[in-house]
Amino acid sequence: MKIVICDYYEDLQRDLNFEKELLTRGLNNPEIAVYEYKGDKAELIDVISDADAIINTYVDLDREILSGAASLKCIALNAVGYNMVDVDAATEMGIMVCPAREYCTEEVAEHTIAMILSLGRGFKRYIRDIETNHVWNYMAAGKIERLAGKTLGILGFGKIGRAVAKRAAAMNMNIIALKRKSIRPEIAEAMNVRLTDEEEIWANADYICNHMSLNEETTGYFNLERFKKMRKHPFFINLGRGLSVVEDDLVEALDKGYIRGAGLDVLSSESPDLDNLKLLGRDNVIITPHAGFYSLQAARDLQEISCNSVIYALNGDIDKIAGVINLAALNGSAAFRSSQSR
Repeated sequence: MKIVICDYYEDLQRDLNFEKELLTRGLNNPEIAVYEYKGDKAELIDVISDADAIINTYVDLDREILSGAASLKCIALNAVGYNMVDVDAATEMGIMVCPAREYCTEEVAEHTIAMILSLGRGFKRYIRDIETNHVWNYMAAGKIERLAGKTLGILGFGKIGRAVAKRAAAMNMNIIALKRKSIRPEIAEAMNVRLTDEEEIWANADYICNHMSLNEETTGYFNLERFKKMRKHPFFINLGRGLSVVEDDLVEALDKGYIRGAGLDVLSSESPDLDNLKLLGRDNVIITPHAGFYSLQAARDLQEISCNSVIYALNGDIDKIAGVINLAALNGSAAFRSSQSR
């Protein structure tokens, strides 16, 4: 039995011994290969050609790659999203795709609120004036307005969106959220959150935060047309997915004042060209390196979840897996039948 931990260099800088110990204990001494992906697709296919499971974060696993892994039964993702995997291809091939559905809700909600407070209170301007210009001036941040009574518009009212709403309510913000069929109205009502359409959010929100997952509908969702509709020139916060935003349109929206500022934990690329990024050097833009998920506790939880997904999948304990987003992969899958027959 072979497990491949496949990631980019940055994502491999974690305690891999912890993962190896979990996998070894749970699968009775499997072969565990750690592979740093550098863009060589042919080499990756060779490495995973005999793998039973893969643990991955951001490496794109497309149909061509998956076709070269005949023994593959499970892909465990060190992420909540799963857009890095061709799920249709995986399903056809009987490969379970198992993202970490719940591990960093508290952290992302805290990070979102930190962005709201930092932007609203003008922290970046104050810090620059004190540390760089050695100026002590409470007016340096311009016109700061009280957060209480402001309206927060949330797009993506799942676990993270609700955790943000709970914290924003404690600061006496008014909260509206984008209505979706998947959202139970009674949950929003109990939290004093009003579900509405995007037009009302664009019209009334002082702060807008994105927590939507990435799919065909939400890719490029925040474009110039929508930024132009934001009547109160809100602060825009994105802790969802970078590709939900048309980055050049965001730059234009900032330049033309359609939005007041932006707090971004994700960009269109996971390896952005920081030497040429047009969003840098702005007092009204705060960027963090996709760190919203991170705490010591969340990082360890994530490792446990992904390893346990592999262990449960290969031991046939499917019901114990934290999240399988393509259960159809189990139907008639030779790989699944093989795992059940051991």
